[in-house]
Amino acid sequence: MTVLVAGSHGGIGRACVEVVRAAGGTAFGVDLADGIDITRPGGAEQAVARAVSAHGKITGVVHAVGMSGRSLGDGGITECGDAAWSEVHRVNHESVFRLLRATVPVMEQGGSIVVIGSALGTSIDDDFRTVAYASAKGALIPLIRSAAREAAPRGVRINLISAGLVATPMSRRAQADRAIQARLPRLMPLGAALCDPADIAAAVLWLLSSAAHRTTGAVIPVDGGWHLR
Repeated sequence: MTVLVAGSHGGIGRACVEVVRAAGGTAFGVDLADGIDITRPGGAEQAVARAVSAHGKITGVVHAVGMSGRSLGDGGITECGDAAWSEVHRVNHESVFRLLRATVPVMEQGGSIVVIGSALGTSIDDDFRTVAYASAKGALIPLIRSAAREAAPRGVRINLISAGLVATPMSRRAQADRAIQARLPRLMPLGAALCDPADIAAAVLWLLSSAAHRTTGAVIPVDGGWHLR
């Protein structure tokens, strides 16, 4: 298993690198700190070229790049400004398109691509009212399904993980908000705690493995039951 992990310095991306290596696989991580920005034209192709040059092939891909737009003004539909809307969609949605376009042609038969999405892409909550972020994550569903249909004859699988509230730096606001913390048993009824990055990484590893060889175009919730509300 040779896996390209985009966003490898983030909480979920780092956990994915660790779980792939712990399983005996090879993880090739790329991030802004490595001088590779897959959200920009040519960045995804650069990441693929480096991974193939280093390891000869790619059998798996993880897209774990993401951002919150709150600092840019993301909020409700009457609050979200143009800058927040454009930047959040560029990073959270457009970058997935770029990485899929660059990786599908070089994947070997039996390859697997996993994209990290969000429960907010399908379930809106007043404490997390960020229209740009929610719509960008929601738009990933038809994107990965279209790509999965196209890639299936190649033997390449593409799936999306709908992550709940995860204990990463991006969720600091929610972690520090006592009102949100008090709501956790209702938001995620399967335990009154945030998801751990390792929880997401474990699902990623399954989707990358041959155990999931008949699964493609799926949206798999790893959200503590958020989607049950």
